[in-house]
Amino acid sequence: MPTDDPHCRDHEALSPGHNARRTRIVLAWALVAIWAAVIWMLGSDDYSLTETSRMLSPLLERLFGDIDGRTKWRIFLAIRKSAHFVEYAILALLTFRAALLSAPRHRLATAAWVALFLVATLATADEARQAFSRSRSGSPYDVLIDLTGGLVAVLGLIAISRRMRASPETPRRA
Repeated sequence: MPTDDPHCRDHEALSPGHNARRTRIVLAWALVAIWAAVIWMLGSDDYSLTETSRMLSPLLERLFGDIDGRTKWRIFLAIRKSAHFVEYAILALLTFRAALLSAPRHRLATAAWVALFLVATLATADEARQAFSRSRSGSPYDVLIDLTGGLVAVLGLIAISRRMRASPETPRRA
């Protein structure tokens, strides 16, 4: 029951449930920061095509035998572009969850916009950084792939959320 007594409000804010919620929010944003750092690291020169092909080439040869250079190049490209999509889809999922936990109102819309904003910002910054690299090249197409991964993840979460809310057998939390 709400009260006007400031001491009671302070006590409510320090309740175990409030502390647990705050801890969940902090951990959710920490995961976002860690994953963003992983993406930033993967965008460095250490993970350029030249560097990753040294690892992928023997693996492809073991899996497919002797394949021509053009086919190998296409496989490298498919793997690298798929990685863009997946990395940023994961970032969007983590950010959506953190924003959903943090948002005071319009939670679904807020979480979606925050997730897409962070995906767009990090994707653009990473590609801009790569444009000045000696072993990488920044590409607006990669930003589009990153945004597509984030958008697919967010739209999937919204669709799942709406379906769960519409489902009559889903128990509601108090």
